[in-house]
Amino acid sequence: MLKHVVLMRMKSESSVQKELDLKQLIGALEALPNTVAQIEKLDVVRNVVDRPGNWDLALTVEVSDEDALEQYRTHPEHLKVASLIDHVVADRCAVDSLH
Repeated sequence: MLKHVVLMRMKSESSVQKELDLKQLIGALEALPNTVAQIEKLDVVRNVVDRPGNWDLALTVEVSDEDALEQYRTHPEHLKVASLIDHVVADRCAVDSLH
């Protein structure tokens, strides 16, 4: 099993716009398991404590192996979400681990 963990910081400084962007992004991410067969498990959590250094969103996706991760990464539905991420996310980092 391969776990893909992604942390994201939103672009918007406005709390209202940030909230709208988070809701849209979370909805898009949570819909992915319905269309991307390689996803075995997907969890999205958002930060609830406003502290310096905290990220806004954490995504965890579990797939069977590296090949499945690549299929997920290049899947048309994931690419749509990646486009949204490009518009609303300022910073992103990821870790891929075996478990």
